Amino acid sequence: MSKTRKLKVGDQVLCRFLGAKHHGTVIEITEPGRYKVKCDDGMILPKSEWYNSSDIKHAAKPWHIHEYLGSNTGSNTIVESDSLPNTLDKNELKKTIEKQKAFIRGDHTKKM
Repeated sequence: MSKTRKLKVGDQVLCRFLGAKHHGTVIEITEPGRYKVKCDDGMILPKSEWYNSSDIKHAAKPWHIHEYLGSNTGSNTIVESDSLPNTLDKNELKKTIEKQKAFIRGDHTKKM
């Protein structure tokens, strides 16, 4: 069993509902330490908390989060290079290349 941790929306977790294991995704943080989890089979587990076997009252609830499996939030940040706008101005590029060539040759003046 993994340690208790704060989860974010999109995190993958392993839950138990009436003793059966279910893979799910955190879809909402309802309160600090309580999460709404949507299982892969479509079932939603509201007010899911980390399992704590030492707390008898808490352990009697029918569903718990048992393990953190990973995060899906990184997959949304991929940007395709084709969708980026072309911001290259050829005249500016030529001027910059000329300035670099002059600098390499030593044809630069120091500004004060």
